[in-house]
Order: sequence, then C-alpha cells, then structure tokens
Amino acid sequence: MENKPTLKRITSKSVLKPFDCDVPDLNDFFIDDSLNYLKQLLAVTYVLEDETNTIAYFSILNDKIINRDPKTNQTISNTLARKIPNEKRWPSYPSVKIARFGVHKNYQNLRIGSKLLNFLKQFFITKNKTGCRYMTVDAHNVATGFYSNNGFKFLTPKDETEETRLMYFDLMTFAR
Repeated sequence: MENKPTLKRITSKSVLKPFDCDVPDLNDFFIDDSLNYLKQLLAVTYVLEDETNTIAYFSILNDKIINRDPKTNQTISNTLARKIPNEKRWPSYPSVKIARFGVHKNYQNLRIGSKLLNFLKQFFITKNKTGCRYMTVDAHNVATGFYSNNGFKFLTPKDETEETRLMYFDLMTFAR
C-alpha cells in the first residue's frame, strides 16, 4: 500500500508526529505551541503528513496590512495603494498571515513549500472565504528568497536591518 501524504487541519485531539526542519523556533512551535494556539483561537495549523512523518506544516491567522501611519496619516507603501481603486482605499487591508511554515529537513528542496504556498493562495481566493486581499509573513532573513521566489514582496524598506522582514502577496495576482 502506498504511503500517500495528506493535508489536514489539526484538532485538539490530534497526535503530532515528529518534526525537524533544522529551525528550533519552528520545531518548538509545532510540537509545543500549535495545539495551544488552536485552543486559544489564535492560529490554525495544518499538517502535510504520511502514515509515519510530518512532512510540512503551516499555521495561519487573521491579519491586516496597515497602509497609513496612524500618527502622520502618510501612506506606507505607494505600490500597495496604487493597486486599490481610490474609492476602496482604506488605512488598512484584510489579510491572512502565515504565522509559521516549515518543511521537514528530509523533504526540503523538493518544491513542497512552494506547492503548499500555492495551495494556500488558492484556498483563500476560492469562494472568497474570508474577504482577505493579501497574504503576509514576517519572513526570517534566510527565508526571504523563498518567499520572493513565490511572488511575495517587501512591504517597506524600513525593516531591512531587522531579523525578519514583513512581506506580502496580493491574492488578486493569483486570482487572475
């Protein structure tokens, strides 16, 4: 019998299979915190697994992109604002945040991460489940290339020297 991977949402009764993506923060979140985040209604985690392994996981939560500085009322990203018709421009826009995303070290470089990102993009534009326009991620510097290769853009240059960079993906580009 073939050991075919399945993607499923974890529940409070889920038994998590071992996971190691060589990033301690991502490993710890999956094993120690993902069920607690679910219980507190803070994030939902999905796992790609076969009968014995957790191949990959991602956690998502609601977010928003703030496009106007509340103190100065200045636009943060002109690129972002230009994509929205004038009559629909708001100080912030609904999005879904990829809170955590990891692929087991034995499955990396097989395009599993890109396939899961495409699944997520399709998931949120199909029947417009949440009314979100964007996907966001606080990408660690080592992962910005991966997200850039998958169509994500930097929201602002102000975080260039930080450990993580805020990146976004416009779901309208995937919907077309």
